[in-house]
Amino acid sequence: MRPLRGFLLLASIQALGCFGAPGYEGPTTPHFDGSTFHNVPDVNPPGILDLLAWQWNPEDIPWREGSFGDPVRPEPTSSRGIRATMVNHASVLVQIDGVAILTDPTWSERVGPLPFLGPSRWAEPGVRFEDLPRIDGVVVSHNHYDHCDIPTLRRLRDRFRAPTFAGLGSAAMLADHDVEGGVDLDWWQSTPVAPGSPVTITLVPTQHWSRRGVLDQDTVLWGGFVLRGPSGSVYFAGDTGFGPHFAEIRRRLGPPTLAILPIGAYEPRWFMKTSHMGPDEAVRAHVVLGAERSAGVHWGTFDLSDEGRYQPAGELGLALDAARVPRARFLAMRNGDVLDVR
Repeated sequence: MRPLRGFLLLASIQALGCFGAPGYEGPTTPHFDGSTFHNVPDVNPPGILDLLAWQWNPEDIPWREGSFGDPVRPEPTSSRGIRATMVNHASVLVQIDGVAILTDPTWSERVGPLPFLGPSRWAEPGVRFEDLPRIDGVVVSHNHYDHCDIPTLRRLRDRFRAPTFAGLGSAAMLADHDVEGGVDLDWWQSTPVAPGSPVTITLVPTQHWSRRGVLDQDTVLWGGFVLRGPSGSVYFAGDTGFGPHFAEIRRRLGPPTLAILPIGAYEPRWFMKTSHMGPDEAVRAHVVLGAERSAGVHWGTFDLSDEGRYQPAGELGLALDAARVPRARFLAMRNGDVLDVR
């Protein structure tokens, strides 16, 4: 077992028993059986025994130090247009038609159940917390620690008092951690960011799962988001495996102007495939969605899997070439990178 990650894994499993999320209560639906949620079509994620088997596998590529972008000070939010600024991991500042939204915000030094447990960051955020513009809303794709960072959500609540949009059951989970202002959404449910806002938020399906403790598997809904305004739409996938939901999103909501897709944390494939896309699958998703542009995230900041630190970006370029998609259409974003779409 890898000494550091193996120790953190076992310590986290022991600690997680005290950090479960309260479960959602509501009527049954095609993706909720009355107690737990599931993917449609249903895909079983790997379990604890699979996790332990993977951690005994020594085939990971050690990460190496190196530049991963420089912090930038975001420009004020424009009343028109779409701009995405890479913060880190799956955290992106999306400025669309006068509204600023943060996706899966994470400014903590570690992502885990306790401040001293969990993977530590290899790169500083691409935007300093104190340099953030006014934030109008926050979206959280699911309750895993690297996407639902409670210390950061508390800081955002105290500074901006902006609502946090997430899947069914999330508002109670967030309130249980002293984060008020959560807004629950079901798949395909839409709401304006604020009353009278020109930007709407729609929760859409992903192929993933949820858990914060050992007894709360899939009791809170996961999903991606489509942000739509007069200038176009931004699709944020959060965490997801490749599946038919991409075609369904395009069918129901149209091709996105910008797709923010995960390209990292994909090795070993036997363990990650159902929940995380590799770069080749991210390119397939880009094509199926019909996205005008795509931004690759979820790589280079937290060491969560077996591939090398810069491997996702290299393999993304090769996958784009193989699919005959111009590399300028799909960029692997480093912390501090800015992408203006319209």
